[in-house]
Amino acid sequence: MSERVFREWRNRVAAEYRSAALTAQVSHWMIQCGLPDPLLHTSLRIVRDELDHAALSHECLVALGGDDAPASIDVSRLAEPARNGVLADLVSSITRNFCLGETLAVPLFNAMRAGTSHPAAQRVLTRVLKDEAIHRAFGWDALDALIEMDPVGVRSRVSSELPALLEGFEQSYAFAPTLDTLSDEERSMGLLSLADYAEVFWVTVRGDISKRYGVRGIDVPGPYGPR
Repeated sequence: MSERVFREWRNRVAAEYRSAALTAQVSHWMIQCGLPDPLLHTSLRIVRDELDHAALSHECLVALGGDDAPASIDVSRLAEPARNGVLADLVSSITRNFCLGETLAVPLFNAMRAGTSHPAAQRVLTRVLKDEAIHRAFGWDALDALIEMDPVGVRSRVSSELPALLEGFEQSYAFAPTLDTLSDEERSMGLLSLADYAEVFWVTVRGDISKRYGVRGIDVPGPYGPR
């Protein structure tokens, strides 16, 4: 079995735990800011989803032949620092982790699921893909609620942060799309090549994310805008 497969699924376990923790923090900030109850209930559902995803990813790792040791978690990454006040920090987290992160996650997991044939990986990706659509919708609904609270301030903060955030996601998802290849076995276990990541990034940012921001009166900068 490829070590890359084990590393990928170990990383997914850690990433799902991190998502659970960051969403719990978002829930706390939302309560402090007085966002609508339906959004609060959805955020708590997302915490549970992410914990489930972590457990399922660990089960998949073991089923693929990985060890059963507890995931190695960097606890310093399980919360985002409070920098600019609760409302501003909430806007930043919703923008980064949901309007960008979860919106990119839906097509990424769809691409993973399309190439997966191993039953253990299929089980995880099918469940995750079902949940991610809800997580994506939550992010944009939360942004709408925040814009309603402070239209000028929220739009200004998102606009100021988008260039650096999009550049960061590009560096993570589309930095070297020609430098690797995957075996058929690796694809069957839920992995994507760097070229796949790059394609999903650009199609989603230009064809989906930029348009969602546009209808909310927020321009997406430079090369990330609609084509």
